[in-house]
Amino acid sequence: MFKKSLLTFMLMAAVSQAAVKELIPNLKSEDFKVQTQARLDLLAACSKAGAPDAPEGAREAICKEMCTILEGNYPVVEVIQPVLNNLERIGGAESVPTLVKLMSHENPHIRDDARRALVVNPSKEAAQALGAQLKNRKMGSPKTTAGLIYALGERGQAGASRLITGALGSKDEVVFIAAVKALGMLNEEVGVKALLERRSLEKGFRKTQVDAALLSTERPEVYAAFLAEGEPDQLRAAATAGLILSGESSRAAAAMASGDTAQQAGVIEAAKQGLNPIVLDVVADALPGLPPYNQLKAVAALEASGNRKYAGVVEPLLKSSDWFVQVTAANALAAIGTADSVPALVALGSKEARRSLGRLNVDGVDGQLEKLAASGDSKSRQTAIEALANRGRVDLIPTFFKYAAEDDRGVASTAAKSIASIGDDSTVEPMVDLMVSKEKAPVSRDLLNGIVKIMRTSPDQNGLVNMLVSKMNGVSSRSQSNILKALAQSGSKAALQPLVEACRSSDEALQKTAVKALGGWKELNGIDTMLKLASDESISLTDHVILMRGVSRIYASVSSWQLPRHKAGIEKAIEVCRRQEEKEALQATLNKIK
Repeated sequence: MFKKSLLTFMLMAAVSQAAVKELIPNLKSEDFKVQTQARLDLLAACSKAGAPDAPEGAREAICKEMCTILEGNYPVVEVIQPVLNNLERIGGAESVPTLVKLMSHENPHIRDDARRALVVNPSKEAAQALGAQLKNRKMGSPKTTAGLIYALGERGQAGASRLITGALGSKDEVVFIAAVKALGMLNEEVGVKALLERRSLEKGFRKTQVDAALLSTERPEVYAAFLAEGEPDQLRAAATAGLILSGESSRAAAAMASGDTAQQAGVIEAAKQGLNPIVLDVVADALPGLPPYNQLKAVAALEASGNRKYAGVVEPLLKSSDWFVQVTAANALAAIGTADSVPALVALGSKEARRSLGRLNVDGVDGQLEKLAASGDSKSRQTAIEALANRGRVDLIPTFFKYAAEDDRGVASTAAKSIASIGDDSTVEPMVDLMVSKEKAPVSRDLLNGIVKIMRTSPDQNGLVNMLVSKMNGVSSRSQSNILKALAQSGSKAALQPLVEACRSSDEALQKTAVKALGGWKELNGIDTMLKLASDESISLTDHVILMRGVSRIYASVSSWQLPRHKAGIEKAIEVCRRQEEKEALQATLNKIK
């Protein structure tokens, strides 16, 4: 059996030697592609040898061959570094002597790479080597010393704290911080004791580093030390949270009752992180009497719990004099509110409250909102109507039409906007009819905007245009004007011809309204039609000016990088102009083209 294992090892060594040594010429190649391929081949060979299913001895064999290369006189960047990086990936005890030698390499990058390779090397020999290096390099460069200290901390090497505690007295900040962080990672009794003693001698940034390392140990004796009188609020808050999260939930009630805002903040943080029902109940009970800053944190903790039983203590905060508390409470109720939260949110009526009403996913909410939308004060009705629309209640569109026909300006406007937000092509015709019947009311403007909004995204713009044109017969000039505005603002190319026909109408009022509407066209697709009409000598100068100013306005809105493709169009528009003023405006746009 021994002979068989030895034979396998020798065979693998021979294979790896051939594989790795053959790559050296390519690693040194001046051809970047050849060099890159060699590095990839080396990585593949090491990955295969270090795989769990690799033959016995394959990893050790290739590592020993790489160690031989690393001890040779090869170029640093081209050969040493890629080989060392692979040794870092799969190296074991066999690699330690070579890595220790490289710790004294003249190149600082190689020294650091060797240290990192020792850090991740899983063998006990690597840990011993790091400790020995630290002992031998106490008078070495601060950066190297710091690297060794931090490496022992990263490894979690048992007993290493005794080697590191002396570095806490270093005046070099790099060494000091490495020692502090390493002792925090090791979390050994001797190291924690040394950190506690050291913090009384430090101040400023160095003391902050010590405090952070101590907190990371999550030890009760550390938390107790940070609760002492005179410690900063942030530390006392963190210590309170740490003690509660470590199992001392009985402290929560006393800490909240103390009136100490730092301890209260610690309890709240523990409640948010641990979601312990006992601690959350303590926070909920204390919520009304907390200062606004801690109320914000407490509401966030209760929201994180997802427990709707806390809705009752959050709802009163909607009446808080602090705007931030109001907003936070409204947002939280979207997650933990109940049907009973609806009246309070509706009464607040803010943007956040309306959004929460739209997101509140619990039985009974819709019923409450429908009742409030049907009766009550104007503000509450508006909030309820908008919330129902936000909840996607398409089935209530007929009801919204009734509300839009009411005399209450706020309710009618909100209802019209809600129809537009959840309506589709089928709602446009009744919207037009209501706009005509309420032409003198402010809601007609909201309906007009809603019609345009739906038309802009409609899959059947032609059908809607034809419907709008048919509605112009037999209505007042005001309603005709609104319909023409809807056609013009829709931006649909299908609306251009009806507008042109209206511009040539013998009805003077309709003709002027149509010209004004077409002059307000905002899309590039209307320019040819506008220029054709403006070039007609039979139209008045006033109508010509309205149309040309519209053309000029459209071209002026085009981004500079798109302007060159419209050069011929702008030049044509200048030729159509009857007055110098419109020519100059178009010329100014043309001059922007470089």
